[in-house]
Amino acid sequence: MLTAEKLHKSFGPQVVLKDVSLLIRPKDRVGRVGPNGAGKSTLMQIVAGRIEPDKGSVSSHGASAGYLSQESQCRLGVTVGEEMRDALPDVADVEKRFALAAAAVGAGETGKAELAELDKAASDLSRLEAHTVDARIGRVLAGLGFEQDATDRLTDTYSGGWQMRIAMAKLLLREPDYLLLDEPTNHLDDAARFWLMYDYIPNYPGAVMIISHDPEFLNQTITRILELEDGEVKDYTGDYDDYQRQKQEERDRQQAEYDAQQKELAKTREFIAQFTGNKSKAGVVESRKKMLEKLEMVERPKGPARSIYVEMPEAPRSNPEPLTLTNVSKRYNDRTVLDNVDLTLVRGDRIALVGPNGAGKSTLLKLAVGEIEPTAGSVFVHPRTILNYFAQHQAEALERSRNVMEETLYGLDHQQEEMARSLLARLLFRGDAVFKGVGVLSGGERSRVALAKFLLRPANLLILDEPTNHLDPAARAVLRQALSRYDGTLLMATHDQDLIDDVATGIFHVESGTLTLIKDPVGARHDFED
Repeated sequence: MLTAEKLHKSFGPQVVLKDVSLLIRPKDRVGRVGPNGAGKSTLMQIVAGRIEPDKGSVSSHGASAGYLSQESQCRLGVTVGEEMRDALPDVADVEKRFALAAAAVGAGETGKAELAELDKAASDLSRLEAHTVDARIGRVLAGLGFEQDATDRLTDTYSGGWQMRIAMAKLLLREPDYLLLDEPTNHLDDAARFWLMYDYIPNYPGAVMIISHDPEFLNQTITRILELEDGEVKDYTGDYDDYQRQKQEERDRQQAEYDAQQKELAKTREFIAQFTGNKSKAGVVESRKKMLEKLEMVERPKGPARSIYVEMPEAPRSNPEPLTLTNVSKRYNDRTVLDNVDLTLVRGDRIALVGPNGAGKSTLLKLAVGEIEPTAGSVFVHPRTILNYFAQHQAEALERSRNVMEETLYGLDHQQEEMARSLLARLLFRGDAVFKGVGVLSGGERSRVALAKFLLRPANLLILDEPTNHLDPAARAVLRQALSRYDGTLLMATHDQDLIDDVATGIFHVESGTLTLIKDPVGARHDFED
């Protein structure tokens, strides 16, 4: 059993957890939901032992817990195989003991102590199932989409998204008693997501706790929901759809009780107002006044979470062809990521790049914005092009020492403060919330600040790398709506099918170094005349 008792946690004046208690059983499949900034990641980090609560306690009763954060990274400068084996230090220690004991016996040291140590090391290897380690590493890496020879490659040669996968693979290989996953699908393509959802988690031998904004993933993996809101936890049985149904039933019941009470209150107050001063009714009036004073009021139920509403700035007029890639190749040592790629963006195009992680989508975007140089070929950005780039880890690049307003306005004229305040309010940073330190924000809140910085800067070419990864469903929906109304040119890499459906006028599949046209944007283009 993993138990938490009366946890309390504050960040400055903001109370995140208020006397939260919970119990996780050894085989539980738990989803943790709630609005961004509600404290989901904070609670998971306390349960994992990463941070301390202000009050309260957590006990795992001797069981192990493993935590995958939204920013988890692997070690650099080692091979993937070395990083995987680092997850199993006991196996490495016993293998070393066995090798030393075997060498001693082989050298003729055959005393009782040497033979006993060899026998004990062999027994420990068997107990740890050391002979299955390579197969277990292969299974996890293959499930997450790594190539067969991945164990021989340096972790540095992988993109940030794939390094997140290495960190996940390392944790999955450990198989802790309590597996704690914070937004595990953010950096996964469909194949890896399906493996985790339909194969690995259903067969996991311990308990699993997941924070996710992915309803399908939660429906397939969990049987219990813990909702965190206003610092308190409510427990629901079933999958995500069951939780949504139960939540709506609760709202409906509370609304009915609230409406009935308000109706009775109105009648009572009307009676008191009508008969106050009437001596024959004085006793009844006084009785009803006392009844009102003692009445336990039914709160008006909260409606669905407030939606984020954003409006894109008008795009300055651009050249008819704001960006052109000609015969572009990119190689890292002997590995070719892009091979002789051509791509011309026409003003008004909204192009989606799709394909498996590591296929070169992010590399192509980095070439387009000049973050890296091509090995061969040319990238031409027209002088009239005003480019704005939303990187895959944009929220992680925020300066944590600034507050929300300072970070949003950084590099801009402070005359835009009113516009920034209005935009942040639409992103649910209202009142004094704009002065919260970036360092105390949740991952979801930091994503909203990054989005505010991005949207506040007018551009006629937007380049976005997985922009919805860390946004909750409401934020994703409104960003899709805003991008669909954007009047400039857009190039994005994404696995978000809803974003593709609502925004993209053209689609290219990226794999094996090449671009393959899936949906031709020509039919969606306007006739541009300057």
